[in-house]
Amino acid sequence: MKYLAFDIEAANGYKLSSICSIGIVIADEQFNILSRQNVWINPKTKYNLNGTRKNVGIDLHLDKKLLDSSPYFSQVYDKIKALLTDPNYVVVGHAVDADVRMLNATCKRYNLPSLDFNFICSQLLYKLYKGEKEVKALSKIANVIGVTFLEHNSEEDALMSMLTLKYLVQDSGLTVQQLIEKYHVRIGSNVNFELVRPVSLDGQLSKKHLTQIAVDKIKEYAKTVKKTSNIYKDKVFCLARSLEVSDEPQLYQVVHAIVAGGGRYSSKLVKCNVYVKSNNPIDQDVMREKRVDELVSQGLVTVMSVEQILNK
Repeated sequence: MKYLAFDIEAANGYKLSSICSIGIVIADEQFNILSRQNVWINPKTKYNLNGTRKNVGIDLHLDKKLLDSSPYFSQVYDKIKALLTDPNYVVVGHAVDADVRMLNATCKRYNLPSLDFNFICSQLLYKLYKGEKEVKALSKIANVIGVTFLEHNSEEDALMSMLTLKYLVQDSGLTVQQLIEKYHVRIGSNVNFELVRPVSLDGQLSKKHLTQIAVDKIKEYAKTVKKTSNIYKDKVFCLARSLEVSDEPQLYQVVHAIVAGGGRYSSKLVKCNVYVKSNNPIDQDVMREKRVDELVSQGLVTVMSVEQILNK
């Protein structure tokens, strides 16, 4: 497995579709840099280097003559797609959802298919590891870890994002996957122009309306599943919260197996007679499962693992 860090700059901060450069840095599992490049793009728009706020004065280090002679986004689309969707890469960016929004806007501008890929956010992981309330820009992280770089140059920003991830792994003694699991991070994704931001599920669960959105989405999906057996006849399943809000493929595989087997899904613990435990429980799961243990002792509920559901 290798890492691919990317960063995008727009020539006009008011237009998400005005991508003018995409920096890409690739490293091996030990974070040794294997390649780095800046893909320059003719944005086909007026330049506005003040960002989206008046007189911000962002220096993107642009050479207009170079950009005017560079290919359009549509001409480098295949190259970018091959890199971002390569299954051999773990893709990382800093405040990466902003970059994905720019990709989506630019793909739509040129009538190109969505770039569907998963990604992690170095900014989010740094914030969680440091236990800070606010996210930090790359420049501030660089000061902390003692690195100098050319800010707002796509290639340099991509490199700094990679170095941030390297720092987190080395300083914590954990792998990237272990950091993700420790802080219950939901991997970001982009599918058919639908962006799912990378977030810590611990923080998201405090917001009841987001949990309700997840529940509603599961119920809608359950309606699309056809019953093929009666192995779960008369069974009502309640899922661990961490699984319920994950919005990952495994969640829908579990729901599919339940409904196809003749069972029903409920978000209410009091209505279920089967509780599905998560492989990566969070604080809300631990508290909830104390009640599950009481129900189990009374013979009212049985507990199943995700693996048991999927291997039936």
